[in-house]
Amino acid sequence: MTLESKSLEAPNRAARAVTWTILGVNALLLIISLPDYRVSIDSGYHISLARWYAAHGTAWWDHINYGPGGRPNLQGPALHVAIAILGLILGGRPDSFILANAILGLAQWGAAMLTVLYFARRLGGDIAAMFAVALLAGSAFAAGSFYVGIPSGWLFISIPWAIYFFLEDRLVLATLITSAACYIHLGGFLTAPLGILVAAILERRWRALIIVGVATAILTSPYSIHFLANLAWYRGRHGHEATHLDPLTDILAIAGAIWLFRHPTRHKFLLAWAAAPVSWLLQDPSRFVAQSALAGSVIAGLFLAAMMDRVAVRAVRIAFATVLVALATIFPLGAPSLAAEALWDAGFHFPLLEDWDQARELARVIDDHHLNNRLIAMYASSAGPGIAVFTPVVLRKGHWVEVQPRHDPGDDLSAGAQTYVAPLAPDDPVLSSMSQAGLVQIYGGTSDCAVIDLLKPADPKTIAPVVAQILGDNADWLGDNAINNKTPPTLADLGKLGLKKGLDARRVRMDQQRFRAGRMEIACLVYAYAIENQSPELAGQLRGVARGFGEMAGFISDGSPVGFMSDAQFELFKRNMLVFAAAVKAGGSDPLDAPAVHSAIGKLFDDFFGRDA
Repeated sequence: MTLESKSLEAPNRAARAVTWTILGVNALLLIISLPDYRVSIDSGYHISLARWYAAHGTAWWDHINYGPGGRPNLQGPALHVAIAILGLILGGRPDSFILANAILGLAQWGAAMLTVLYFARRLGGDIAAMFAVALLAGSAFAAGSFYVGIPSGWLFISIPWAIYFFLEDRLVLATLITSAACYIHLGGFLTAPLGILVAAILERRWRALIIVGVATAILTSPYSIHFLANLAWYRGRHGHEATHLDPLTDILAIAGAIWLFRHPTRHKFLLAWAAAPVSWLLQDPSRFVAQSALAGSVIAGLFLAAMMDRVAVRAVRIAFATVLVALATIFPLGAPSLAAEALWDAGFHFPLLEDWDQARELARVIDDHHLNNRLIAMYASSAGPGIAVFTPVVLRKGHWVEVQPRHDPGDDLSAGAQTYVAPLAPDDPVLSSMSQAGLVQIYGGTSDCAVIDLLKPADPKTIAPVVAQILGDNADWLGDNAINNKTPPTLADLGKLGLKKGLDARRVRMDQQRFRAGRMEIACLVYAYAIENQSPELAGQLRGVARGFGEMAGFISDGSPVGFMSDAQFELFKRNMLVFAAAVKAGGSDPLDAPAVHSAIGKLFDDFFGRDA
């Protein structure tokens, strides 16, 4: 047997009992949450495409995102097809597909935990398995990255199995799993094969490498040919995502790697497993940090088991294991999974990355007013596919920004050719004043989102000072009063207000700044529409500025970007807002065409989103 094994060690019943208790408690909390399951910001995108597969059978083209023309669908189809099939079995309604996604997310968490259990126990025995499971299950961000059910989770789970079967000369299974990894996620074409390549180099298995490589290339050729035929659409960009650490798991994994890989030839399987996802450091470091904990927890488990073996006194060994397991489960130097899962079940839905209730209500408004054939411009483009889960829509931008047109034809469309979901309450005073002036049609919405159309262009000379005042006043307010969208209510606040009231209070505070940025978005749109005929170039720029303010509103108020900005970066944002406000107020009769305003807008967006945004 090529894979190192300690299967001859005597079973440790106490360690097994602890391991299964940890798994059982966490699994129970996740099962309880299935009717209102925690998901990621990606979930609306994945489920909306799954519904398309369910309705049409194939999805070579993505008709939902990057309207009006759409884009080639280069996302791995495996998870979407699985959601589609299970969703149809469960009834074929929008909520059926949401439940299907939740069930598959729970299954992914189970697969991740059992993968860690299997390999840690095989390599280091029951004690190592206990430590490994405790570390992964107890780490909120690592465990959460699997139970939210995103495709990359299945990819990271597939890596050790592909390598394992390759090293065991079970080449058919190695080929099938490597091919499945490619169909799960575009990154599978590099990640899983890299793990097998490293294993082949360490074991000098060139013939097996050629067999698996050729067979995998043949099996994945429909997808790879489709991707290469549409390579011009692939831009390789990555959306904004906060990086979260699980310090205990990360520190012990690094220590274990240093300890184990002093003698790499003794740990070829682990070395190949750890090396396989390294490419993710370049493309998606936050995903690498979270999901490489799968291998990291096994390495840490082996390290801790070896350290425990060096302790001669049985009572000290028991104390060592007890403290480490308790620390990993209750306080892993970061957010603990048990607390996050229990609080979610208790109704503490923070952060809420995908608000299904809001998406459902926005879809109802779109349906009731027959807006499905309009191009929908969502204030936060990643949130748009959530609406597509409930009703057919075509989105102005969309999710998964890695694939998009080199030149987006939507950028050339009139401001009046789109229906907007703005980050404003439908009864917002600025929006209401625009409606009373006959410039805006308000269809309805939710407590902090409005579905609107622009009805007619305003008179530029009349609307210019109104727009300047809206921009200047709201930019001033944000520069003086905005707070970073980083933390939930404090424990003291929760103690005084209670769970629900504490969250509601935070939402009210976030909406105050959300609406300020939303008013700036509307002001820019109204002015852009007013000057489209006389200044088409400036109007096009202002449509982009409006979209920037809409995205900004999401970043400073929504659940998905919680923790994205550092305090220093946020303070810079506030200073830039004050500079922008001053430039607008000093801009004269046509402030939005003043050089100082253009410069201030450019710096504001560059510093907030990054220069490549």
